[in-house]
Formats: sequence, C-alpha cells, structure tokens
Amino acid sequence: MRNFFPELREEVLWRSMDKQIGDWDKKLGIRNFWNAVHGISIGFRLKSLVPWITSLNIKWKEKEMPVKDLWFGGQFGPIKEMKCSRSAAEVKDKIFWTENREILNKSIKILKEKKDETAPRDYFPIFVIKKKEKLTVIDGNRRLLQAIVDKKENILATIGEPIAEPPIFEHWVPTSLLVDLVFWHKRQTESEKDTKEITARMIVELIKDSSAGRIEFEERAVHKDDEVHLKLAESVAKILNDNK
Repeated sequence: MRNFFPELREEVLWRSMDKQIGDWDKKLGIRNFWNAVHGISIGFRLKSLVPWITSLNIKWKEKEMPVKDLWFGGQFGPIKEMKCSRSAAEVKDKIFWTENREILNKSIKILKEKKDETAPRDYFPIFVIKKKEKLTVIDGNRRLLQAIVDKKENILATIGEPIAEPPIFEHWVPTSLLVDLVFWHKRQTESEKDTKEITARMIVELIKDSSAGRIEFEERAVHKDDEVHLKLAESVAKILNDNK
C-alpha cells in the first residue's frame, strides 16, 4: 500500500493504516476482502497473488532465507542485461564482475530512486513459492535485488510450500474474473459468435478445484434473469458433472 500513497511518510500514520487494513476482512466480509486484495494486486501491480495465498494445499512459514537459494519471478533490468537465468545466486555472482560495473551502478541508482519514492518498506518479507523444487519470488523481486546489491547473505521471506496436489486447491477465485468471462461471452453472443463451449471450459478450469469459485460463479457472476448467462451456466454444470 505504501506504493499508492508515496507522500505519507510518518510511520505512526502507517501503523494506523495497517491496523485498519488488517480489519478489512471483518468490515468488508471475506468475499469482498479477497476481491479487494485481488483488485489491488492485479490492478495496480499485475501480480496474481490471491490463488497462491488462499490455497489450502500450500503451507506458509516466515523465515530468513539465503539469497543464493532463491529465484527471481521474472527476467528484468540487470538480469536481462547480463543474460542471466532467474537464479539469485547467478545474479549475485555476475553483477559484481568488473565488466558489469555499469549495470551494477545503474541498478543501485534505480533501486535508490524506487526506495525513496515511498515510506520505508524494505523490511517487509518477500513472498516465495516452491515451484518444481525452485523457491520462486511471487512478490518482492525488487527487494531481492536490493539485498543482492547490498551484499546481504539472507533475506526475510514468507515461504509457501505445496503439501498436496494440486498446489492451488480450494482457493479464492476472484469474482471479477468470472464476471468478465460471463460479460465477454454475452458480448460475443450478441455479435452472433458462438463462444459458449470455450468460455464454459475456461470457467471450469478456474472453479473445478474451488468450491468458493463455484459459489461465486453461480451466485454473483450469473444473472438468473439472463438467458445467455443461464445457458452458459448449464454448459459449465454439464462439464463439471462429466468430469466427476
């Protein structure tokens, strides 16, 4: 949230705001709370965090992690310029090579600018998920790079580890995503384009492992007085039933 209010710098104000945000689930209700978290994370930062952090098949713990054991969530900035893999260990090694001094200096400058834009937030843990035996950052790539250029050996991380298959299970499916699919299907139907089957299959993929997702689709995405919506819902129900 500190990204969105860069002029608020006093820690006492942020403690008050953090406390209020911490009560959102009670004030908004759990459905609107997770929709709000999704709206902020995907709308402002293009980060799809909610399915991971709500999955019942992922166990989370906070701990200090060796920087060298982590993997960046994407290739950006110096990682691209140095033609590195996403391995933090490789970036940690190469960024201090003499031939990469210009890249290091540019990274330090950009990181400082980003850091100075808002109230301090580098002490927050990064979020990491274990994927295919790799500990991959899903939120906090900048902080990981900052730790590397600061020559830190460890970084505070909240680690998510799948404990069963599928990893994403009984998770929250953002209602807005389901509403959008229903909306665009109707638009295509009005243009005399048949997208019912493909849209139904997309929705099934989203909700098949999520009872909350099925409820959101049936109760909030589908309008019971809309024939196009109801026919789509019938197709979704049929595919779900056939897959049992």
